[in-house]
Amino acid sequence: MRKISIIGFGKIGQAIAANILKQDIHVTAIDTNIDLQKVFKNEQYETKEPGLKDILTLAYKDNKLVVADDFSLVKGSDAIIISLPFLIDSQKKTEDEFFLRTIKEIAAFTENKTVIIIETSVPVGFGRKNVVPAIESQGKLHGKDFLLAHSPERIKSGTMLEQLAQIPKVIGGVSKEATDKAYEIYQWFFDKKILYCVENIEAAEMLKLAGMIYRDVNIALSNQLARFANAAAIDFTNLIPLINTDREANLLQAGIGVGGHCTPVYPYFLIENFKQAGLDFTLAQQSRLINDGMAEYAVSLIKEKVKKKKALLLGLCFRPNVKEDALSTTYLLQDILLKSGFEVLVHDVEFSEDELKEKGFKAAASIYDNDIEVAFLVTMHKEYNQLDFGRLALSGLKFFVDGRNNIDKTKVENAGIEYKGIGH
Repeated sequence: MRKISIIGFGKIGQAIAANILKQDIHVTAIDTNIDLQKVFKNEQYETKEPGLKDILTLAYKDNKLVVADDFSLVKGSDAIIISLPFLIDSQKKTEDEFFLRTIKEIAAFTENKTVIIIETSVPVGFGRKNVVPAIESQGKLHGKDFLLAHSPERIKSGTMLEQLAQIPKVIGGVSKEATDKAYEIYQWFFDKKILYCVENIEAAEMLKLAGMIYRDVNIALSNQLARFANAAAIDFTNLIPLINTDREANLLQAGIGVGGHCTPVYPYFLIENFKQAGLDFTLAQQSRLINDGMAEYAVSLIKEKVKKKKALLLGLCFRPNVKEDALSTTYLLQDILLKSGFEVLVHDVEFSEDELKEKGFKAAASIYDNDIEVAFLVTMHKEYNQLDFGRLALSGLKFFVDGRNNIDKTKVENAGIEYKGIGH
């Protein structure tokens, strides 16, 4: 019987598990969050990710999926896939203590070249320089007891299973043997046509980071151009599609900020890698400053005009209609507004009032009837396409800052509300 263990059973781990279970391979999911065990045991598992619930709950009932917090259950696995969080602290330094501590937990249960594949995005060199020594510190030896490879996940919420079937899976190991063995195992639950092997684990580690930095730098460029366009009375938002028709440019849209688990985080991994190599990654550093500075820029568009200083932030999620708020621009906006003497209310269609309060916000029960003077659109939830600007104007709204350049400017202005966009 084929068996894959997954360490870390959050949204990514669950999607990976479902993809494996579709091929009738048994999965052991290890996570220290014991609530996960309870929701599966009590048949209360819920997710908005298409396809996951049916696959995971049926597999659990059929004993093909085990959800536990006992690391010893990974023993005898054909492979152990690591899907743990790896973040940065307030000083933009990597937080690897939890990750490496967990890696040491599984070390005891590796034997006969157990394949360990890291799906979590990590700094370049982390696998060879940090993970291998962490496991070997527990008396194990790479090439004898375990083989380490990296295959960075590159999926986003909303269509994860579809993306897992289509987006190329890149694999790189500490040794050629590790690469080859990981490649062999991944053919069990990925189409061979989307599997690619690279020269080593460092190349695989760089792949995801480079992609995220491209996105961050691209947005930063658009944001700077948008700020100039605002000053020069140019509609940059509608210009972008025309700029991109030359088959050379591929500018992304400007906006009020960049949130999420990936784009605001992974540049710092490579920035640190550059420092270690005696290099200076000024492009990535400046892009991070530019994109995080867009919240303050958005406030500057109306700061001197408002009188009541009461603001409504529309959206906490960093992606439309996906209930995730990691490093959302809303946190930056609230801090800036509060320091400027504003009263701040937050509304999000995905979060309840109690959930918003738990996250440190003053929740708006309704979008309307709050005597708000200025509203900032942070997240382009589909529901916000139906905003009634006439009603907002009657309730006191004077300014609308469209942080996503997605609302019909005419609708806003016809209601007697001053419209401000990011380059629009």
